[in-house]
Amino acid sequence: MSVRSPSILALSLLLALAGCSGSDGGETASDAATTDESASTSEPEPTYSQYEDYPGEELLYTDGRESYRLLVKPVETAWLTELAGRPAQTGSHYLAVYVVMTGEAADRGVEEAYLNALSLALRFGSGEDCNRDTLGGRDESMEEICHDNATLVTYPADVPYEDWGTYGWEESTLGGIPLDAGETAAGVVAFTVPDTFEATGGIEFCGGGETVLMEYDNCVAVSAPTGERA
Repeated sequence: MSVRSPSILALSLLLALAGCSGSDGGETASDAATTDESASTSEPEPTYSQYEDYPGEELLYTDGRESYRLLVKPVETAWLTELAGRPAQTGSHYLAVYVVMTGEAADRGVEEAYLNALSLALRFGSGEDCNRDTLGGRDESMEEICHDNATLVTYPADVPYEDWGTYGWEESTLGGIPLDAGETAAGVVAFTVPDTFEATGGIEFCGGGETVLMEYDNCVAVSAPTGERA
């Protein structure tokens, strides 16, 4: 009669148990590969650092002053109920335009960079709809699509793109900030839009060019807000 030693029996039992545990629904190599592939294909958040990195068209903003030359680029828009501690009027929302800015000359800075609400405008649509006649008048039906002035602007600030939505923006009332050569700052320009108004065409952001008067001849296209007016 043959007799198996206890060590041989124990080893056989351990091997059998290991085989069972290996087939008990654990993560396979293909499962791990699928997980890694899903993680690698997820869209990363965009990151920008310099003015040139940001998407969008730019305009030369002078606020009607020959010595003041600022490049301004609207990057994105959003519907807001409040900005810089100032709530929007009842029955309306702010259409907020988030912008970046830098000095026009690459080899020198800007002594005092600012945005003036009186020389910034928003136009729903394009063309000559917002132009005024020689007496300063225009068709009353155009008033809803032509916003000659911003409701408020914020002080320019060095704020990373990913923090724009949570940063404590401060309403600009007087003065600005110095910008070194090549330095980039961000800001927000807000326009009051009635909740009953539905934009059906494009949107243009306009800035004071040769004069402080808004003549809608210095405009760039901006994207419409993607979110709902909550």
